[in-house]
Amino acid sequence: MKEKNTYHGWVIELIPLSEGYAFKCWMPDEQIGISNNHIYPGLYQAVRAARKRVKLESASLALICFLNESYENCHLSHKECSALTSSISDFTTSASSPKI
Repeated sequence: MKEKNTYHGWVIELIPLSEGYAFKCWMPDEQIGISNNHIYPGLYQAVRAARKRVKLESASLALICFLNESYENCHLSHKECSALTSSISDFTTSASSPKI
C-alpha cells in the first residue's frame, strides 16, 4: 500500500516494492516532481532519502529564484547567473545521488 505524507510543503509518496521501497516527491501544484529511481531496503531509509531530496530541492529552488531576481535587478551578469545556477544544479544532483 502506498503511503503519502508531507514534508516542507512537498508530498512524499512511499512505494512498497518486492525489493524494498522507492519514493516520489512533488509540490502540491504538481509542477515539479522528483524521484531518484532507487530502491531502499527499508521504509526508514526511503523516508530519510526522500526528506533529504526535498531539502536539497527546496534550497536549490530558493537559491535559483534569488539568483534570477538578482540578475533581473542588475546585480549579476548573465554569465555569473548562469555559472551559479549551473553550480547549484550540479551540487543538487551530486548530493541527491544514492550512496551505495
